[in-house]
Amino acid sequence: MWSPKISVILPVRNEAGCIGGLLDQLLQQTYPADLYEILVADGRSSDATRSIVEQKAQMSPVPIRVIDNPGIRSGAGRNAGIAHASGEIILFIDGHCEIPSTRLLEDTVRLFEETGADCLCRPQPLVAFTPQGVGRIIADARASTLGHGRDSLIYDMQHAGFVHPASSGATYRRTIFGHLGGYDESFDACEDVEFNTRVAAAGLKAYTDPRVAVNYEPRRSFAGLFRQMMRYGVGRVHLARKHPAAASLSQWAPAVVVAALVAGILSPIVAIFIDKWLAAVLAVPAVLFLLITFVASIDLGRRHGWKHAMLGPIAYGAIYTGLGTGMWAEMFRTARKVAPSSTFSFGVQPAQDVAVDLSQELRK
Repeated sequence: MWSPKISVILPVRNEAGCIGGLLDQLLQQTYPADLYEILVADGRSSDATRSIVEQKAQMSPVPIRVIDNPGIRSGAGRNAGIAHASGEIILFIDGHCEIPSTRLLEDTVRLFEETGADCLCRPQPLVAFTPQGVGRIIADARASTLGHGRDSLIYDMQHAGFVHPASSGATYRRTIFGHLGGYDESFDACEDVEFNTRVAAAGLKAYTDPRVAVNYEPRRSFAGLFRQMMRYGVGRVHLARKHPAAASLSQWAPAVVVAALVAGILSPIVAIFIDKWLAAVLAVPAVLFLLITFVASIDLGRRHGWKHAMLGPIAYGAIYTGLGTGMWAEMFRTARKVAPSSTFSFGVQPAQDVAVDLSQELRK
């Protein structure tokens, strides 16, 4: 059996509450201790994250290193980790996660070998740390049909097969970064989607399997969810600017929803000062969206309990208005030019929109 070295890269910032447990789960892996390393790319944490990692490193049979990430953001942390990595396989895990399987690394190697894939995608269900209350409602809403992109398998624990990597690619053959460059550090969110868009454009093969799932923690408040979605909305517009050919109409739905809700709010003023029929037309899309969220919330309640039915509309509202607000905010910044790519090249000129098939070359 092929036994490559694996570099597990954790881009983190202020994860003192989670990092110790995550490292313990990585150290419990069945993969040989001398065949993997753990690189914690710390974004200048102001809590005890770094000291916890250093304490774990002193007693660990697996090499654990702290890598400084002065760029703070996840993309910069990923690039810093890659630059210091020595593995043939690069695997990324965020700090606020749980690893449900002790065979994650072993199954990762097996899937690369069996499928010939260049990138492994994975489900990332929002079930880490057993969310309760609002966190549980947010997790269930995000996993529902209305709560995330319909072409995304990021919460799907059933599907296994070759897929488009955009939403859930997380593990790669190291050679990919030499050809495509690293992560674009001008992104505050969606930097992984942007990189995976280049992976797909290069004709590389991506495979997903529930055996390599990693559990993520949902936001614990609707306000926190709204802020998270705003960042994602900004990232979507940034992504569409850099890769216009990869943008789909469905990705713009949240911006349409926000516009519809604003029109609905303004419709009484239009009725008073302009025309009642025009006001009615303006109100219809907002009413339709509200009806859809109420129907989806009733379905949530049917599957998970009455609290989901009661608070589901707030969860869906935070998802769509957060995304849409972030998208409009980014689009309205017309005076700002498109941020130049700050993609790391790792020794070669990075590709922006790769049009050639690199899959055969990378497997030589």
